Amino acid sequence: MQTILPSLHLLEIFMPAVSNEDFFVQKILRDVSRLNFYKGIEMPLIFDRNNQQTLREIVSAKQYQLTVWASPNINEKGYNLSSLDPELRRKSVAFAKEMLSVSAEMGGYHMGLPSGPDVEPDKREDAKKALYDSFCQISAEAENYPGLHLTFEPLDRYAHKKQLMGPIHEVVDWFKELKKECPAFYIHWDSAHEALAGIDLMESLEAALPFLAQFHLCNCITDPAHPCYGDHHMELGSAPEYRNEGCLTPRISVELLKRVAAQEPVSGIGHTHVAVEVRAHMGNDMWKLEQEIREYLMHIFDLAGLPYDN
Repeated sequence: MQTILPSLHLLEIFMPAVSNEDFFVQKILRDVSRLNFYKGIEMPLIFDRNNQQTLREIVSAKQYQLTVWASPNINEKGYNLSSLDPELRRKSVAFAKEMLSVSAEMGGYHMGLPSGPDVEPDKREDAKKALYDSFCQISAEAENYPGLHLTFEPLDRYAHKKQLMGPIHEVVDWFKELKKECPAFYIHWDSAHEALAGIDLMESLEAALPFLAQFHLCNCITDPAHPCYGDHHMELGSAPEYRNEGCLTPRISVELLKRVAAQEPVSGIGHTHVAVEVRAHMGNDMWKLEQEIREYLMHIFDLAGLPYDN
């Protein structure tokens, strides 16, 4: 049995403000820290030294577990850790190694990495070998930053994001071997990607549990005929039913919470954290969305009989 701790995915819920790093850190993060609810936060890479210092101070004062997502920066630059182009992969690995230093300066506990886009079926095994080698190089560099863990989020392969590492059983078989060589690596699990893959969520979660560091509850529409099909980090619906066209419900969320709570944390991780992933768009009331997420987390923790105020 373990205590699951609530986290806030600032990168998504305050997405319109991410490009203004000063405002994002000095205003939004400071205001979040006054809420006295979240035990962890998920952030984009922060490069300004003054903002890094502010972030470190807040993380220390609030005892937050900080996850730093390097994935958007890697993708935006066109880098690919599973590339079969040796020069592109070399540059990609070099950049990821540089971001370890940035994550450490931020006070990071986890740094999240992507697998890269899917390839033709006959090239997948070679791409997976390339990714394995990339992760091993990054893991070796991460040893220079004690206390910094690495997380990898499997995405969907066939529905929307179309990434190399998607089907969970295939991912876990591959990850088992990586974990032996790179013990600082963990899996970050996301309900939307698994729902879009067409696998039973509990079956998928069970497969990932031995390596699970944290997870997202994320709503999505799974009907390919629907114009909003895919992983768009959609809203949850209104209380108290929290129902809309998406597949995520409080009942499903409660069952997932209870299953993770029933297991001890994986070796090397103090507490498993959970966040609800909803993306704000320009013009949205971001703080209203945050309140809805917070109330949803309280609701499902209460239904599951789990504390969230430790």
